[in-house]
Formats: sequence, C-alpha cells, structure tokens
Amino acid sequence: MKRKVYRRIRLWAPVISVIGLGFIVFHDYARPLIAEYRHGDEYKLLALNCDLAMHEEAALRGLIGNDPQTERLRLSADVGMMVCHDYDILRKRLLTQGVSEDQLSMLGLEVLEVEQITVQQMVDAHRMDRF
Repeated sequence: MKRKVYRRIRLWAPVISVIGLGFIVFHDYARPLIAEYRHGDEYKLLALNCDLAMHEEAALRGLIGNDPQTERLRLSADVGMMVCHDYDILRKRLLTQGVSEDQLSMLGLEVLEVEQITVQQMVDAHRMDRF
C-alpha cells in the first residue's frame, strides 16, 4: 500500500511542480510581454496625444477674458483632455496585466523620440513655473 502511494507521489509531484512553475513564469513574464506587445503602439499614441492636450490646456489656462472666442478655446482644451482619460484607462489596464511602471515610462520616452520632440519641449514639460 505504501509503495503505491509513494509511486503516485513520485509520478505526480514533478507534474504539479511543472504546472505551478509554468503558471508563475506566464504570470510574471509572459503576460506582461504579451500585454506590452498588444497595446504598446496604442499606449504610445495615447501618451503623445495626452501630453499635447495637457500642453495646450496649460497654455490656454492663462487666457484672460470671458469673450466667446476665449470660452471656445477653453472648451476645446477641455475636450482635448478627454484623450487623457483613455490613456489613463489603458495605463491602469497594462499595470494590472503586470507591465511595470518602468516599462510604461520607456514606452512614453520612445514616442517622444519617434515624434522628434525637441529637448526644449521635453524640458518645458517638466518646468513648474508655467503654473
């Protein structure tokens, strides 16, 4: 009797171990890579559009006056910021799928390089004196 139990354990222990290790490898390594591959280009596009919308909104925030033209510009900037909502949703989805903050930051930097945004524009985006 003990021999049969020992044989079964000897047979199934490696199988269960391989399944468990396969799950861990998929969850920690494959799933984030698949998510980054599937949604990387969309994330880059949304990151760029959101960045541009935030710059536009910050530039229009300083407008003085309540004439119809100024109000339309402010409304246009607010509507443009809606792309940031889509960006935020995708960012959170990628984070829940295991993509790290560092990987998402690299995707954002890659889009800045591809779109050939000047160094001055990148530096201006991080200056706080405009607020």
